[in-house]
Order: sequence, then structure tokens, then C-alpha cells
Amino acid sequence: MHFKFAVIAATLAAFAPSAFAATCYSASGCKTCESESSMYDARQAFCGGSDWQGTSSMSWGDAQVNLQGSFYSQQECFDGFANIISQCYGHQDGGIYTYSYNGHDARLDVDFCDCE
Repeated sequence: MHFKFAVIAATLAAFAPSAFAATCYSASGCKTCESESSMYDARQAFCGGSDWQGTSSMSWGDAQVNLQGSFYSQQECFDGFANIISQCYGHQDGGIYTYSYNGHDARLDVDFCDCE
């Protein structure tokens, strides 16, 4: 019984997206940043169109969004972007979300601020 469960669990894991929690930037304290609400608007603008389908970038006020690679689905883009906001906003100046599923690899880099 345990062996059968292990085989089923391993099979399901092989088909599940491989996504990691956002890695927040080490930098924090920039005062020239977009609001959290504005970052969710940026998420809608970026993931709501076709930018999630391939390498692209977008400026959003003081924020910058860069995607290397592509997501398997639009929802994966929405989830990854939200993951960065929820884990990093208010603590660090941005974050990176790494994703791999079904031949699609993505590195989403969201910078909330403009402190160059």
C-alpha cells in the first residue's frame, strides 16, 4: 500500500509545476517606489496581456518588470507576480520568481522601486 502511494505521489510530482517561493532582493529602504496597489495593477497589465508568453520587459512608473523565458499559462504569471508582491513588498525593493514546468522556464524579476 505504501509503495503504491509513493508511486502515485512521485507521478503527480513529476507533472506539477516546479516553482519556488520568491527570492526577495537584499536591498530595501528605497523611498521612490510604486504602491502595493500599483504593483497589482502592473501585474494585471503584464500578465493580462501576452507578455507572459516570452522574454519581455515593462516599465510601470518607478517599477520595472523583466521576464526571461516563458510561463506555461497566463495563470502561472499571475501567481508568480503575486508571490513576489506578497512576500517582498514592504520588506525589500523587489524580488525574483523562478518557474519551470512542461518545457517552460521563466525568471520573473519585479523591481518595485527606482533607486539607482
